[in-house]
Amino acid sequence: MTAHIEFRVLGPLEAGVRGRPVRLGGPRPRSLLAALLLDAGRVVSVDRLAAAVWGERLPDSVRTQIPIHVHALRKAFDAAGCGVPVIVTEQAGYRLSMDGVWLDMREAEEQAAEARKAAAAGQGEQAAETMGRVLALWRGPVLAGIDTAEIAAAARGLEDVRLGIAEEWAEAELACGRPREVVARLAAMVEDHPLREGLRARLMLALWHSGRQADALESYRQGRRHLRDELGLEPGSALREVQQAILAGPPAGDAARRGGVQAAAVAERLTMAQRAAVPAPRPGGNADLPAGPEPAVALRPAQLPPAVSAFVGRTAQLRALDRLPRQDGRHLPVGVISGVAGVGKTALALRWAHQAAERFPDGQLFANLHGHDPDQESARPAAVLERFLRALGIQAAAVPAGLEERTALFRSALDGRRVLVVLDNAESAAQVRPLLPATPGCCVIVTARRRLEGLMVDHGALPVPVEMLTEQESADLLTRVLGAERAAAEREAVAELAALCDGSPLALRVAAAKLAMRPRWPIAEMAAQLADERSRLDQLSRGGLEVRAGIELSYRELPARAALAFRRLGLVDAPGGFAPWLVAALLETTVHDGERLLEQLVDAQLLQPLGRDGAGRPRYRFHELIRLFARERAEAIEPPDARLAVLSRAVRFGTLRYDAGLARG
Repeated sequence: MTAHIEFRVLGPLEAGVRGRPVRLGGPRPRSLLAALLLDAGRVVSVDRLAAAVWGERLPDSVRTQIPIHVHALRKAFDAAGCGVPVIVTEQAGYRLSMDGVWLDMREAEEQAAEARKAAAAGQGEQAAETMGRVLALWRGPVLAGIDTAEIAAAARGLEDVRLGIAEEWAEAELACGRPREVVARLAAMVEDHPLREGLRARLMLALWHSGRQADALESYRQGRRHLRDELGLEPGSALREVQQAILAGPPAGDAARRGGVQAAAVAERLTMAQRAAVPAPRPGGNADLPAGPEPAVALRPAQLPPAVSAFVGRTAQLRALDRLPRQDGRHLPVGVISGVAGVGKTALALRWAHQAAERFPDGQLFANLHGHDPDQESARPAAVLERFLRALGIQAAAVPAGLEERTALFRSALDGRRVLVVLDNAESAAQVRPLLPATPGCCVIVTARRRLEGLMVDHGALPVPVEMLTEQESADLLTRVLGAERAAAEREAVAELAALCDGSPLALRVAAAKLAMRPRWPIAEMAAQLADERSRLDQLSRGGLEVRAGIELSYRELPARAALAFRRLGLVDAPGGFAPWLVAALLETTVHDGERLLEQLVDAQLLQPLGRDGAGRPRYRFHELIRLFARERAEAIEPPDARLAVLSRAVRFGTLRYDAGLARG
């Protein structure tokens, strides 16, 4: 289909229908459209759109506001004479249809790929011309005027793409013997990005081959000053190599005839030096250039911890992860495994990582980010990057000090490689972003309690929620740990023990470990001890494994009113679930406020949504072990008379609702 709808994100957001501009409205609908365009053609959930429009401070009415803004955008396209659906409603969210759509971001990607093919085929003129057209697609700062954190992060990524394409264009122009064109375009870029050594090195080469040796050396001095003043670093080996070549004297022979070839040779070596851990032979045929430092020895990291034994279930999640590296091949595959404490997120991640390891021949990197760890502070991304870089063979002295520089070097080291990165126990999307490679041949698996919607907005991350085990899976886990013969001898006790652990893999493993240490202890006795609700959490503790500790960390992070709702709900035994009216009664607030508080508890993985009841209200339930913890907190904090008053309000409110229902019936 011929494109008749045009979108431009490589600059201020613009839309047009057959050349007629579309009035997109205020910042919120523009942010929503930008989020859809950044993931064009794929379904974007309401949660991801909300994060893109409002950031972390979501309004209470977010789920009604999103459809309002979508409706306004549809009207704007209809008013411009569009005539076809642009934003499509899907079951899981919204999707920007690509039928008849031209998007500058996609155009840049496709033309850059064509330019690279031309360069690989020795068609330098075509490569340079095409890369020049790609650069012209950028009209200014990406998505200028849209300043939510999620959109800003994506804009920074597209700016990095522009700078990388500028470096490739410069190499193509130098190879064609046109250094002056390179100087004219790169001078302003280097001024805007003084710490980007790749840009500066190519500008120096262009100045050198334009007969401006002194200017080239002055550019080096300026770059060195910026690096030392702002980062406390000396220039990298690639930039120093270009400086040494310039100090050796003017380029040999006629610059117009030979300069481009010589500059291309240095540029190729520059690209190799930037990939410090990637082994490659040095190009020959240029005796005028110094040898420069040898790259570090490349290593194949294999950092995955051992997979968890007695793994059961998770078939659907493993299949979803299997599809992750088989995506379109143009974007970094990222999967976010989320769920309540003790549900087995790490076990799932390691199970899949070991199964998929052969797909990543260049190795596996692993880091525990300690996002929810009672004994350690959350890991700093800069420290994790230092360990990753050293694992990739980069010497400690070559690791830069700044976070952005370490991230850039990490991405350069992984460029063209196929490495699996597992980031366990993440605290937030912000903690993860600097640790993401840029090459689509890699794959990243993140485990976290929260869903990390920011990664879905920025990188189209695949959500992989993990629920509790079924009763059969729980019994299978106990059987695998205890042995088939012992489990078969007390089949009913195994089923009872599985039910008391309510599907929590952590609780099941703690109970099984205690039984395994006492081979003559009846399973029924362990089940009898867990049957006492007052001591169940005490019983589910062994060594460094403790069910209560994991729940407590999530509880501590709750806002005060959500924590109050959590405690008071723990006083109510509602195995069939409850609706927002119960929170309204317990806290003497509105039903709307009660629903908002319940959703906060869902986000913190302390409640499970159950769908909607006959009245259309959402319903929720506690995992049994979490309910016991909530009751503990309530009994420890609130006096008996206050607890009694709370329960009395809940009963009165429930009775009124029941009577009202009878009257309507």
